[in-house]
Amino acid sequence: MAKNDAPKPKKQRWYHLVAQAYRTTAPSDKYLLPGIIGIVVGVIALAVVIGLLSGSTVVLVYLIIFGVLTGALGAMYFLTRRFERTAYMRMEGQTGASLAIAQSIRTGWKFEDNPVNMDARGNAIVFQGVGRGGIVLLAEGGSAARKPATQAQKRLEKLVPGVPVSIIYVGRGEGEVALPHLTKAIRRTKKALGRNDRPKVEARLKAIGGAKPPMPKGIDPVRARPDRKGMRGR
Repeated sequence: MAKNDAPKPKKQRWYHLVAQAYRTTAPSDKYLLPGIIGIVVGVIALAVVIGLLSGSTVVLVYLIIFGVLTGALGAMYFLTRRFERTAYMRMEGQTGASLAIAQSIRTGWKFEDNPVNMDARGNAIVFQGVGRGGIVLLAEGGSAARKPATQAQKRLEKLVPGVPVSIIYVGRGEGEVALPHLTKAIRRTKKALGRNDRPKVEARLKAIGGAKPPMPKGIDPVRARPDRKGMRGR
């Protein structure tokens, strides 16, 4: 009997991911390569100077090795930060960008794919998540998001009394949270639910069901979202 084993996807090595991040970031970031070179050369040069001043060959060799490793780590950290910056810039203004970022939080939070409300013209959309801070609504669309977000908040406060419902307006305007700071803003919500409380609230919301938001013609808020792989490069 022939085995019908599907081929396992090839696991990417860490250096492949680093190269992928560099290829994604470099075309739009002119400071990336000079920054990487500057960090590596600067750290190694500092290690060499300290080693020479010590007057010991053994210390010099160890410091050079330490400088190479430290410089490499510093360069990778710099690359990661610049890659994240580029990814956020590409996602800026795209419908559902806040959801893609919120769903990257691995522990303590769960955000649903489907929106809980949106305005009739499709200029604003609201997503819902449940976590340690209770229920959080992510509202995109600037001033147009105020009304649908408030509607969703009032409705949820009636459905799950006692559970705080917070609204985070996503954007670059006054009183809004920019995409690079969204994860931190979600995690900063005051703890309101224990480890065993979150599944109960999720089950309650799922059992009740959500009000279907008005769907403008030609707009699918579930599909009109950025590719989450954009955060990791292609």
